[in-house]
Amino acid sequence: MTAEVINRSFCENCRAIVPVRHVERDNKVYLAKDCPNCGAVETLVSTDAARYYEKRRLCEFEGEARKTCSLKCMDCDHGFTPKLVLLDATNRCNMNCPICVANLGAMGFDFNPPIEYFDKIFKAMSKYDPKPRIQFFGGEPTVRNDLVDIIKLAKSYRLPARVVTNGIRLANEEYCKELLATGTHLLFAFDGRHPDIYKKMRGNPRALELKLKALDNVRKHRKSKITVLCTLGIGVNDAYIGDLLQFFHERRDYIAVLSYIPLQVTPGPVQIMEQSTTVEDVEQAVAKAMPGVEFVPAGFLQMFDTLKDVFNVRITLGGAHPNCESVTILVADEERYHPADDYLKKPFREAIQDALAWDRRMGEKLKTSWLAKLFGKRGKQARLAMSIPRLVLRNVRVGKVIGPRPFRLMWRLLWGTLVQGKQFKKLVRRYSGISGVLRMIVLPYEDIGWLESARLMTCPVAFAYEHPVARDVRLMPFCTWFYYKNEILRQTALNYEIQPPVEEPAPAAMAVGV
Repeated sequence: MTAEVINRSFCENCRAIVPVRHVERDNKVYLAKDCPNCGAVETLVSTDAARYYEKRRLCEFEGEARKTCSLKCMDCDHGFTPKLVLLDATNRCNMNCPICVANLGAMGFDFNPPIEYFDKIFKAMSKYDPKPRIQFFGGEPTVRNDLVDIIKLAKSYRLPARVVTNGIRLANEEYCKELLATGTHLLFAFDGRHPDIYKKMRGNPRALELKLKALDNVRKHRKSKITVLCTLGIGVNDAYIGDLLQFFHERRDYIAVLSYIPLQVTPGPVQIMEQSTTVEDVEQAVAKAMPGVEFVPAGFLQMFDTLKDVFNVRITLGGAHPNCESVTILVADEERYHPADDYLKKPFREAIQDALAWDRRMGEKLKTSWLAKLFGKRGKQARLAMSIPRLVLRNVRVGKVIGPRPFRLMWRLLWGTLVQGKQFKKLVRRYSGISGVLRMIVLPYEDIGWLESARLMTCPVAFAYEHPVARDVRLMPFCTWFYYKNEILRQTALNYEIQPPVEEPAPAAMAVGV
């Protein structure tokens, strides 16, 4: 990586690496590039300039870039310890959605490496401290009949595993049970519960039937809660957000996170929108379906230095660029989800800012705290714990959370936990006004025109791969992987002499038993 602070991007036309700057016009934000080959090129990156720049202010981010890099990722190893490592398991798929470029048909070659390939990567990743989580990507990882063996291999290196899946094969209950028995965390793709969504976006309305069956199987055999990935396109499925949230509320016992992925117009061969959906588009669509919802940049969470240090907190998306992922929280009662603001004395963003100010004050106080000096880290934890109730009372509408009789609630919680041996969180749901929490994330998968080198410098997520020439294991930032991956995986397939499948993958309606 270079020390030169010049923000860079790719020209969408010729793919040259060029300097880039932000341009605001008509409350929209564009990345402007002066390409020596193609001339002036602009890419729309936000439909709400005010919100786009507010995120930067929240994260105290000024100017075009703090640090940047060359974007020549094949010659670089990113140079950091990742929190989450993604790994392409295959490019075979049992759906082959027309909007996707990550399947065999779109890529033009077969990538389905042997288990030795994964063993080499796991061995390299296990040397990091702390060890990252491994997330299997595709294609569709579950079309590999050895996926369970690969997950067990990762666990043998003490690498927690996650699987991104369209869920089709999990409609087979026996397979679903076998996969979930490994303890892997599931990221399940579900774009809504209306067949028209799948007809338009996925080319197969029958996929919904299989996904619903798979979700029932997951609910039955899960070891932990799951994350749902919803690709959202304005004019495609944004009108179904309210229905989707109600659907998840009914299943809040096993769905913990909803990640929205803004749909881009350029990835796949089929275009179903005139303009890419931006992060701010998703935020506005969610707020329209549930008035009062507020998002904050995920990178904002990394600024809580005192809490992270004292309690060893690992925040996966913490540190991300302010214009990358954004997050919010929905709180459930027995009827539906509510925005976090309904339970706060001030807007969600202000409450987060107040908490950050508290974190910084406590960082200074811990330097002179007698508890910290006497008992070290345990003393710091005790001092922070003593200060948290005041922070909560200042920001949270406690009466709405625990009801009008707080002492009665506390007695029930203590009696149920200490005497009856019941789970604390179940007792909270039973006796308080809260029956669950849904974390919501807007998770952009970058189109090449959106990419800027300033966003890579603190990216906590990377793809792991074997360099096709040097044959050593390296890392590449999440966003640039989609620019370089075809070149890398094509050569890797040749290196491992991967043979193409005998026949094309079965369509979604036929693929349950794959």
